Amino acid sequence: MKKIVLALLFLVLITRLYALDARPMDHDESIHGYLSYRLLTEGEYRYDPAYHGPFIYFSTAAIFGLLGDSKFTARLIPVIFSLTGIFFALRMKKFYSYAPLFGLVLVFSPSILYYSRYLRNDMIVIASFIGVIYSYFSYRFEKKPVYIYTAIILSTIILTSKENGYLYIGTILSFIFFRRLYERDFSIEKDSLKHIIAAVLIGALIFTTLYSAGFSDKDGIKRATIDSFVHWFSRNEQRDHWKPVDYYLRIILKYEFLSLGMVLAGLPEFYRRLKNRKISEFELFAFYWLLTSFLVYNIMNYKTPWLVTHLVAPMAFFGSIYATYLGKKEVLGVFTALMVVTAGVSFYLAYVDSTNTEHDLIYIQAQPDVETLAERIRNYDGRVLVFVPGNDYWPLPWYLRHEKVGFSSRYLERYDVVVTSSSQVEFIKEKGYILDGKYTIRPGHDLYWLHKPKGG
Repeated sequence: MKKIVLALLFLVLITRLYALDARPMDHDESIHGYLSYRLLTEGEYRYDPAYHGPFIYFSTAAIFGLLGDSKFTARLIPVIFSLTGIFFALRMKKFYSYAPLFGLVLVFSPSILYYSRYLRNDMIVIASFIGVIYSYFSYRFEKKPVYIYTAIILSTIILTSKENGYLYIGTILSFIFFRRLYERDFSIEKDSLKHIIAAVLIGALIFTTLYSAGFSDKDGIKRATIDSFVHWFSRNEQRDHWKPVDYYLRIILKYEFLSLGMVLAGLPEFYRRLKNRKISEFELFAFYWLLTSFLVYNIMNYKTPWLVTHLVAPMAFFGSIYATYLGKKEVLGVFTALMVVTAGVSFYLAYVDSTNTEHDLIYIQAQPDVETLAERIRNYDGRVLVFVPGNDYWPLPWYLRHEKVGFSSRYLERYDVVVTSSSQVEFIKEKGYILDGKYTIRPGHDLYWLHKPKGG
Protein backbone atom coordinates (compact mmCIF):
# COMPACT_ATOMS: atom_id res chain seq x y z
CA MET A 1 0.00 0.00 0.00
CA LYS A 2 2.84 2.41 0.84
CA LYS A 3 4.29 1.92 -2.65
CA ILE A 4 0.89 2.77 -4.20
CA VAL A 5 0.61 5.90 -2.06
CA LEU A 6 4.13 7.07 -2.92
CA ALA A 7 3.61 6.31 -6.62
CA LEU A 8 0.35 8.27 -6.74
CA LEU A 9 1.80 11.23 -4.83
CA PHE A 10 4.81 11.27 -7.17
CA LEU A 11 2.36 11.21 -10.09
CA VAL A 12 0.52 14.17 -8.55
CA LEU A 13 3.74 16.18 -8.40
CA ILE A 14 4.62 15.42 -12.01
CA THR A 15 1.16 16.23 -13.37
CA ARG A 16 0.87 19.42 -11.31
CA LEU A 17 4.41 20.79 -11.71
CA TYR A 18 5.15 19.93 -15.33
CA ALA A 19 5.10 23.13 -17.45
CA LEU A 20 3.34 24.89 -14.58
CA ASP A 21 4.37 28.30 -15.89
CA ALA A 22 3.62 27.67 -19.57
CA ARG A 23 0.09 29.08 -19.59
CA PRO A 24 -0.33 32.88 -19.27
CA MET A 25 -1.61 34.18 -15.94
CA ASP A 26 -5.36 34.59 -16.24
CA HIS A 27 -7.45 37.58 -15.08
CA ASP A 28 -8.26 36.19 -11.61
CA GLU A 29 -4.87 34.56 -11.20
CA SER A 30 -3.14 37.85 -11.92
CA ILE A 31 -5.21 39.67 -9.30
CA HIS A 32 -4.44 37.01 -6.69
CA GLY A 33 -0.75 37.05 -7.60
CA TYR A 34 -0.50 40.85 -7.72
CA LEU A 35 -2.23 41.33 -4.35
CA SER A 36 0.03 38.66 -2.83
CA TYR A 37 3.06 40.49 -4.21
CA ARG A 38 1.79 43.80 -2.79
CA LEU A 39 1.24 42.11 0.56
CA LEU A 40 4.83 40.88 0.58
CA THR A 41 6.50 44.07 -0.65
CA GLU A 42 4.30 46.76 0.89
CA GLY A 43 2.50 44.97 3.71
CA GLU A 44 -0.86 45.95 2.21
CA TYR A 45 -3.97 43.74 2.47
CA ARG A 46 -7.66 44.43 2.97
CA TYR A 47 -10.27 41.70 2.62
CA ASP A 48 -12.76 42.25 -0.19
CA PRO A 49 -15.47 39.57 -0.74
CA ALA A 50 -15.13 40.03 -4.52
CA TYR A 51 -11.59 38.60 -4.32
CA HIS A 52 -12.34 35.87 -1.77
CA GLY A 53 -10.58 35.05 1.47
CA PRO A 54 -7.14 36.07 2.75
CA PHE A 55 -5.51 32.64 3.06
CA ILE A 56 -4.37 32.45 -0.56
CA TYR A 57 -2.77 35.91 -0.36
CA PHE A 58 -0.84 35.33 2.87
CA SER A 59 0.28 31.83 1.84
CA THR A 60 1.30 32.93 -1.68
CA ALA A 61 3.12 35.96 -0.26
CA ALA A 62 5.02 33.53 1.98
CA ILE A 63 5.97 31.45 -1.08
CA PHE A 64 7.11 34.61 -2.86
CA GLY A 65 9.23 35.53 0.14
CA LEU A 66 10.89 32.11 0.15
CA LEU A 67 11.20 31.34 -3.56
CA GLY A 68 10.67 34.63 -5.37
CA ASP A 69 7.67 35.86 -7.34
CA SER A 70 6.96 34.21 -10.69
CA LYS A 71 4.20 32.41 -12.55
CA PHE A 72 5.59 29.10 -11.30
CA THR A 73 5.76 30.07 -7.63
CA ALA A 74 2.39 31.85 -7.81
CA ARG A 75 0.72 28.53 -8.64
CA LEU A 76 2.46 26.47 -5.97
CA ILE A 77 -0.18 26.84 -3.23
CA PRO A 78 -2.93 25.12 -5.30
CA VAL A 79 -0.37 22.44 -6.23
CA ILE A 80 0.55 21.88 -2.57
CA PHE A 81 -3.10 21.58 -1.55
CA SER A 82 -3.88 19.29 -4.48
CA LEU A 83 -1.13 17.01 -3.20
CA THR A 84 -2.49 17.31 0.35
CA GLY A 85 -6.05 16.44 -0.68
CA ILE A 86 -4.95 13.33 -2.55
CA PHE A 87 -2.77 12.33 0.41
CA PHE A 88 -5.82 12.48 2.71
CA ALA A 89 -7.90 10.60 0.11
CA LEU A 90 -5.34 7.78 0.10
CA ARG A 91 -5.25 7.73 3.91
CA MET A 92 -8.96 6.83 3.86
CA LYS A 93 -7.87 3.28 3.03
CA LYS A 94 -8.49 2.53 6.70
CA PHE A 95 -12.19 3.27 6.16
CA TYR A 96 -12.76 1.53 2.82
CA SER A 97 -10.65 -0.59 0.51
CA TYR A 98 -11.16 1.44 -2.68
CA ALA A 99 -9.76 4.71 -1.32
CA PRO A 100 -6.81 4.61 -3.79
CA LEU A 101 -9.40 4.82 -6.56
CA PHE A 102 -10.66 8.08 -5.04
CA GLY A 103 -7.10 9.41 -5.10
CA LEU A 104 -6.54 8.19 -8.66
CA VAL A 105 -9.63 9.97 -9.97
CA LEU A 106 -8.52 13.18 -8.25
CA VAL A 107 -5.16 12.87 -10.00
CA PHE A 108 -6.63 12.55 -13.50
CA SER A 109 -9.92 14.46 -13.31
CA PRO A 110 -9.81 17.06 -16.14
CA SER A 111 -11.33 19.84 -14.04
CA ILE A 112 -9.32 19.11 -10.91
CA LEU A 113 -6.02 18.77 -12.79
CA TYR A 114 -6.61 22.01 -14.72
CA TYR A 115 -7.55 24.06 -11.67
CA SER A 116 -4.86 22.47 -9.49
CA ARG A 117 -2.45 24.37 -11.75
CA TYR A 118 -4.36 27.63 -11.42
CA LEU A 119 -4.00 30.35 -8.77
CA ARG A 120 -7.50 30.02 -7.35
CA ASN A 121 -8.90 29.04 -3.96
CA ASP A 122 -10.91 25.99 -5.04
CA MET A 123 -8.21 23.36 -4.56
CA ILE A 124 -7.42 24.77 -1.13
CA VAL A 125 -11.05 24.36 -0.09
CA ILE A 126 -11.57 20.90 -1.60
CA ALA A 127 -8.32 19.45 -0.29
CA SER A 128 -8.87 20.85 3.19
CA PHE A 129 -12.39 19.42 3.28
CA ILE A 130 -11.13 15.96 2.34
CA GLY A 131 -8.77 16.36 5.30
CA VAL A 132 -11.70 17.37 7.51
CA ILE A 133 -13.61 14.23 6.47
CA TYR A 134 -10.58 12.07 7.20
CA SER A 135 -10.05 13.72 10.59
CA TYR A 136 -13.72 13.51 11.60
CA PHE A 137 -14.05 9.81 10.89
CA SER A 138 -10.59 9.07 12.31
CA TYR A 139 -11.68 10.68 15.57
CA ARG A 140 -14.94 8.72 15.51
CA PHE A 141 -12.94 5.50 15.35
CA GLU A 142 -9.82 6.32 17.36
CA LYS A 143 -10.76 9.20 19.72
CA LYS A 144 -7.33 10.84 19.34
CA PRO A 145 -7.39 14.60 20.10
CA VAL A 146 -5.00 15.33 17.21
CA TYR A 147 -7.88 14.75 14.81
CA ILE A 148 -9.99 17.44 16.50
CA TYR A 149 -7.22 20.01 16.04
CA THR A 150 -6.55 18.90 12.46
CA ALA A 151 -10.25 19.10 11.53
CA ILE A 152 -10.75 22.56 13.02
CA ILE A 153 -7.53 24.05 11.64
CA LEU A 154 -8.40 22.72 8.17
CA SER A 155 -11.93 24.09 8.60
CA THR A 156 -10.42 27.48 9.40
CA ILE A 157 -8.34 27.31 6.23
CA ILE A 158 -11.56 26.58 4.32
CA LEU A 159 -13.36 29.55 5.89
CA THR A 160 -10.44 31.90 5.20
CA SER A 161 -10.10 30.75 1.60
CA LYS A 162 -13.44 31.19 -0.11
CA GLU A 163 -17.02 32.09 0.76
CA ASN A 164 -18.36 28.70 -0.35
CA GLY A 165 -16.37 27.40 2.59
CA TYR A 166 -19.43 28.15 4.71
CA LEU A 167 -21.30 25.61 2.59
CA TYR A 168 -18.63 23.00 3.27
CA ILE A 169 -18.60 23.57 7.01
CA GLY A 170 -22.40 23.68 7.01
CA THR A 171 -22.43 20.33 5.22
CA ILE A 172 -20.41 18.48 7.82
CA LEU A 173 -21.95 20.26 10.84
CA SER A 174 -25.50 19.60 9.62
CA PHE A 175 -24.60 15.96 8.99
CA ILE A 176 -23.30 15.64 12.55
CA PHE A 177 -26.46 17.34 13.84
CA PHE A 178 -28.77 15.00 11.91
CA ARG A 179 -26.79 11.96 13.03
CA ARG A 180 -27.04 13.00 16.66
CA LEU A 181 -30.71 13.86 16.23
CA TYR A 182 -31.36 10.39 14.82
CA GLU A 183 -29.43 8.80 17.68
CA ARG A 184 -31.06 11.17 20.20
CA ASP A 185 -27.66 11.81 21.70
CA PHE A 186 -26.19 15.31 21.99
CA SER A 187 -23.80 14.48 24.80
CA ILE A 188 -20.10 15.39 24.57
CA GLU A 189 -17.36 13.78 26.61
CA LYS A 190 -15.53 16.19 28.93
CA ASP A 191 -12.15 15.34 27.44
CA SER A 192 -13.45 15.87 23.91
CA LEU A 193 -15.09 19.15 24.86
CA LYS A 194 -11.85 20.45 26.30
CA HIS A 195 -10.00 19.80 23.04
CA ILE A 196 -12.86 21.14 20.90
CA ILE A 197 -12.84 24.42 22.82
CA ALA A 198 -9.05 24.72 22.57
CA ALA A 199 -9.10 23.93 18.84
CA VAL A 200 -11.95 26.38 18.16
CA LEU A 201 -10.02 29.12 19.99
CA ILE A 202 -6.97 28.41 17.81
CA GLY A 203 -9.16 28.47 14.71
CA ALA A 204 -10.82 31.72 15.81
CA LEU A 205 -7.41 33.32 16.34
CA ILE A 206 -6.26 32.30 12.83
CA PHE A 207 -9.57 33.47 11.32
CA THR A 208 -9.43 36.83 13.09
CA THR A 209 -5.75 37.41 12.35
CA LEU A 210 -6.11 36.75 8.63
CA TYR A 211 -9.35 38.64 8.02
CA SER A 212 -8.20 41.62 10.07
CA ALA A 213 -4.77 41.59 8.35
CA GLY A 214 -2.95 41.14 11.62
CA PHE A 215 -5.52 43.22 13.57
CA SER A 216 -4.82 46.29 11.42
CA ASP A 217 -8.26 46.23 9.73
CA LYS A 218 -10.92 46.47 12.44
CA ASP A 219 -13.83 45.99 9.98
CA GLY A 220 -12.32 42.91 8.36
CA ILE A 221 -14.30 40.46 10.50
CA LYS A 222 -17.60 42.15 9.64
CA ARG A 223 -16.77 41.96 5.93
CA ALA A 224 -15.77 38.31 6.36
CA THR A 225 -19.15 37.38 7.80
CA ILE A 226 -22.10 39.73 7.17
CA ASP A 227 -20.75 41.61 4.14
CA SER A 228 -19.50 38.50 2.32
CA PHE A 229 -22.97 36.93 2.47
CA VAL A 230 -24.59 40.15 1.27
CA HIS A 231 -22.10 40.46 -1.58
CA TRP A 232 -22.47 36.94 -2.95
CA PHE A 233 -26.23 36.74 -2.50
CA SER A 234 -26.52 39.99 -4.46
CA ARG A 235 -24.24 38.60 -7.20
CA ASN A 236 -26.51 35.58 -7.43
CA GLU A 237 -29.65 37.73 -7.58
CA GLN A 238 -28.07 39.92 -10.27
CA ARG A 239 -27.62 36.74 -12.33
CA ASP A 240 -23.92 37.53 -12.60
CA HIS A 241 -22.23 34.69 -14.54
CA TRP A 242 -25.69 33.22 -15.01
CA LYS A 243 -25.88 29.78 -16.58
CA PRO A 244 -28.83 27.39 -17.05
CA VAL A 245 -29.58 24.62 -14.55
CA ASP A 246 -28.03 21.94 -16.77
CA TYR A 247 -24.72 23.83 -17.16
CA TYR A 248 -22.68 21.58 -14.85
CA LEU A 249 -24.34 18.43 -16.13
CA ARG A 250 -23.16 19.25 -19.65
CA ILE A 251 -19.60 19.82 -18.43
CA ILE A 252 -19.68 16.58 -16.42
CA LEU A 253 -20.98 14.57 -19.38
CA LYS A 254 -18.27 16.03 -21.61
CA TYR A 255 -15.26 15.87 -19.28
CA GLU A 256 -16.07 14.08 -16.02
CA PHE A 257 -17.85 11.04 -17.44
CA LEU A 258 -15.64 8.72 -15.38
CA SER A 259 -16.80 10.14 -12.04
CA LEU A 260 -20.39 10.24 -13.26
CA GLY A 261 -20.20 6.59 -14.31
CA MET A 262 -18.83 5.65 -10.89
CA VAL A 263 -21.75 7.41 -9.18
CA LEU A 264 -24.33 5.72 -11.40
CA ALA A 265 -22.69 2.33 -10.84
CA GLY A 266 -22.66 2.86 -7.08
CA LEU A 267 -26.21 4.12 -6.54
CA PRO A 268 -27.93 0.70 -6.74
CA GLU A 269 -25.59 -0.72 -4.08
CA PHE A 270 -26.10 2.34 -1.91
CA TYR A 271 -29.88 1.94 -2.18
CA ARG A 272 -29.69 -1.79 -1.40
CA ARG A 273 -27.58 -1.21 1.70
CA LEU A 274 -29.80 1.65 2.83
CA LYS A 275 -32.95 -0.42 2.36
CA ASN A 276 -31.46 -3.35 4.29
CA ARG A 277 -30.22 -1.01 7.06
CA LYS A 278 -26.61 -2.07 6.49
CA ILE A 279 -25.46 1.42 5.59
CA SER A 280 -22.55 2.93 7.53
CA GLU A 281 -22.19 6.51 8.74
CA PHE A 282 -19.26 6.88 6.33
CA GLU A 283 -21.42 5.87 3.36
CA LEU A 284 -24.25 8.14 4.46
CA PHE A 285 -21.91 11.10 4.66
CA ALA A 286 -20.56 10.42 1.16
CA PHE A 287 -24.11 10.51 -0.22
CA TYR A 288 -24.99 13.57 1.88
CA TRP A 289 -22.00 15.53 0.55
CA LEU A 290 -22.87 14.52 -3.01
CA LEU A 291 -26.53 15.45 -2.61
CA THR A 292 -26.01 18.84 -0.93
CA SER A 293 -23.34 19.84 -3.46
CA PHE A 294 -25.51 19.03 -6.46
CA LEU A 295 -28.52 20.79 -5.00
CA VAL A 296 -26.72 24.02 -4.08
CA TYR A 297 -24.40 24.47 -7.07
CA ASN A 298 -27.07 23.63 -9.63
CA ILE A 299 -29.69 25.89 -8.04
CA MET A 300 -27.32 28.88 -7.92
CA ASN A 301 -27.47 31.32 -10.83
CA TYR A 302 -23.75 32.01 -10.48
CA LYS A 303 -21.98 29.24 -12.39
CA THR A 304 -18.40 29.05 -13.64
CA PRO A 305 -16.30 26.09 -14.89
CA TRP A 306 -13.98 25.96 -11.88
CA LEU A 307 -16.93 25.39 -9.55
CA VAL A 308 -17.52 22.01 -11.20
CA THR A 309 -14.55 20.77 -9.16
CA HIS A 310 -16.81 21.05 -6.09
CA LEU A 311 -19.10 18.49 -7.71
CA VAL A 312 -16.42 16.17 -9.05
CA ALA A 313 -14.78 15.63 -5.64
CA PRO A 314 -17.94 14.28 -3.92
CA MET A 315 -18.78 12.27 -7.07
CA ALA A 316 -15.37 10.58 -7.01
CA PHE A 317 -15.64 10.01 -3.25
CA PHE A 318 -19.10 8.45 -3.36
CA GLY A 319 -18.40 6.43 -6.50
CA SER A 320 -15.16 4.98 -5.20
CA ILE A 321 -16.83 3.57 -2.08
CA TYR A 322 -18.97 1.22 -4.18
CA ALA A 323 -16.31 0.07 -6.63
CA THR A 324 -16.73 -3.67 -5.97
CA TYR A 325 -17.79 -3.98 -9.62
CA LEU A 326 -14.12 -3.66 -10.56
CA GLY A 327 -13.74 -7.30 -9.54
CA LYS A 328 -15.37 -8.28 -12.84
CA LYS A 329 -12.92 -8.42 -15.75
CA GLU A 330 -15.26 -6.92 -18.33
CA VAL A 331 -16.19 -4.01 -16.06
CA LEU A 332 -12.55 -3.44 -15.13
CA GLY A 333 -11.74 -3.25 -18.84
CA VAL A 334 -14.39 -0.58 -19.42
CA PHE A 335 -13.24 1.37 -16.37
CA THR A 336 -9.61 1.22 -17.50
CA ALA A 337 -10.57 2.49 -20.95
CA LEU A 338 -12.53 5.38 -19.44
CA MET A 339 -9.59 6.21 -17.16
CA VAL A 340 -7.21 6.29 -20.13
CA VAL A 341 -9.58 8.56 -22.09
CA THR A 342 -10.03 10.79 -19.04
CA ALA A 343 -6.26 11.08 -18.59
CA GLY A 344 -5.90 11.93 -22.28
CA VAL A 345 -8.53 14.69 -22.05
CA SER A 346 -6.86 16.03 -18.88
CA PHE A 347 -3.41 16.16 -20.40
CA TYR A 348 -4.66 17.79 -23.59
CA LEU A 349 -6.44 20.55 -21.67
CA ALA A 350 -3.66 21.09 -19.12
CA TYR A 351 -0.60 20.96 -21.38
CA VAL A 352 -1.58 21.23 -25.06
CA ASP A 353 -4.60 23.49 -25.49
CA SER A 354 -4.78 25.23 -22.13
CA THR A 355 -5.75 28.68 -23.45
CA ASN A 356 -8.49 27.62 -25.87
CA THR A 357 -11.75 29.04 -24.54
CA GLU A 358 -13.77 26.92 -26.95
CA HIS A 359 -13.40 24.21 -24.32
CA ASP A 360 -16.29 24.48 -21.85
CA LEU A 361 -13.93 23.87 -18.96
CA ILE A 362 -11.79 26.92 -19.81
CA TYR A 363 -13.25 30.34 -19.08
CA ILE A 364 -12.16 33.66 -20.67
CA GLN A 365 -8.54 32.52 -20.36
CA ALA A 366 -5.81 35.10 -21.03
CA GLN A 367 -4.05 34.57 -24.36
CA PRO A 368 -0.31 34.45 -25.18
CA ASP A 369 -0.57 37.97 -26.64
CA VAL A 370 -0.72 39.36 -23.10
CA GLU A 371 2.84 38.22 -22.45
CA THR A 372 4.00 39.61 -25.80
CA LEU A 373 2.45 42.98 -24.95
CA ALA A 374 3.88 42.96 -21.43
CA GLU A 375 7.35 42.24 -22.83
CA ARG A 376 7.04 45.10 -25.33
CA ILE A 377 6.07 47.51 -22.56
CA ARG A 378 8.87 46.21 -20.36
CA ASN A 379 11.46 46.81 -23.07
CA TYR A 380 10.15 50.19 -24.21
CA ASP A 381 12.41 53.13 -23.31
CA GLY A 382 9.79 55.73 -22.49
CA ARG A 383 6.63 56.50 -20.55
CA VAL A 384 3.75 54.06 -21.08
CA LEU A 385 0.13 54.54 -20.02
CA VAL A 386 -2.26 51.59 -19.94
CA PHE A 387 -5.58 53.39 -20.29
CA VAL A 388 -8.65 51.11 -20.23
CA PRO A 389 -12.08 52.26 -19.00
CA GLY A 390 -13.31 50.14 -16.10
CA ASN A 391 -9.73 49.13 -15.26
CA ASP A 392 -10.14 46.13 -17.57
CA TYR A 393 -6.41 45.80 -18.13
CA TRP A 394 -5.71 42.67 -16.09
CA PRO A 395 -3.51 40.61 -16.11
CA LEU A 396 -1.02 43.33 -17.16
CA PRO A 397 -0.46 44.76 -13.63
CA TRP A 398 0.86 41.35 -12.55
CA TYR A 399 3.25 41.10 -15.49
CA LEU A 400 4.45 44.67 -15.02
CA ARG A 401 4.62 44.63 -11.20
CA HIS A 402 8.36 45.42 -11.30
CA GLU A 403 8.00 48.26 -13.82
CA LYS A 404 6.92 51.88 -13.57
CA VAL A 405 3.85 51.85 -15.79
CA GLY A 406 0.76 54.03 -15.47
CA PHE A 407 -2.57 52.23 -15.18
CA SER A 408 -5.72 54.32 -15.40
CA SER A 409 -9.41 54.16 -16.32
CA ARG A 410 -9.16 57.70 -17.75
CA TYR A 411 -6.82 59.34 -20.21
CA LEU A 412 -3.75 61.12 -18.83
CA GLU A 413 -1.44 63.50 -20.72
CA ARG A 414 2.32 63.38 -21.37
CA TYR A 415 2.84 59.69 -22.10
CA ASP A 416 4.91 58.47 -25.06
CA VAL A 417 2.78 55.35 -25.55
CA VAL A 418 -0.84 54.65 -24.73
CA VAL A 419 -2.15 51.09 -24.59
CA THR A 420 -5.92 51.14 -24.75
CA SER A 421 -9.09 49.25 -25.69
CA SER A 422 -10.88 49.32 -29.05
CA SER A 423 -13.47 51.81 -27.78
CA GLN A 424 -10.77 54.44 -27.15
CA VAL A 425 -8.53 54.00 -30.19
CA GLU A 426 -10.06 56.84 -32.24
CA PHE A 427 -10.01 59.13 -29.20
CA ILE A 428 -6.29 58.49 -28.69
CA LYS A 429 -5.59 58.98 -32.40
CA GLU A 430 -7.17 62.42 -32.13
CA LYS A 431 -4.55 63.19 -29.48
CA GLY A 432 -1.85 62.70 -32.13
CA TYR A 433 -0.91 59.07 -31.48
CA ILE A 434 -0.24 56.47 -34.20
CA LEU A 435 -1.66 52.93 -34.04
CA ASP A 436 1.14 50.37 -34.02
CA GLY A 437 -0.12 47.03 -32.73
CA LYS A 438 -3.08 44.93 -31.66
CA TYR A 439 -3.00 42.32 -28.88
CA THR A 440 -5.74 39.86 -27.94
CA ILE A 441 -5.73 39.79 -24.14
CA ARG A 442 -8.60 37.31 -24.00
CA PRO A 443 -11.27 36.36 -26.56
CA GLY A 444 -13.34 39.44 -27.33
CA HIS A 445 -11.00 41.85 -25.58
CA ASP A 446 -8.14 43.43 -27.54
CA LEU A 447 -5.68 46.12 -26.48
CA TYR A 448 -3.96 48.49 -28.92
CA TRP A 449 -0.50 50.08 -28.88
CA LEU A 450 -0.43 53.72 -29.92
CA HIS A 451 2.69 55.89 -29.85
CA LYS A 452 3.51 59.51 -30.49
CA PRO A 453 5.33 60.22 -33.76
CA LYS A 454 9.04 60.90 -33.53
CA GLY A 455 9.62 64.49 -32.55
CA GLY A 456 5.92 64.79 -31.61
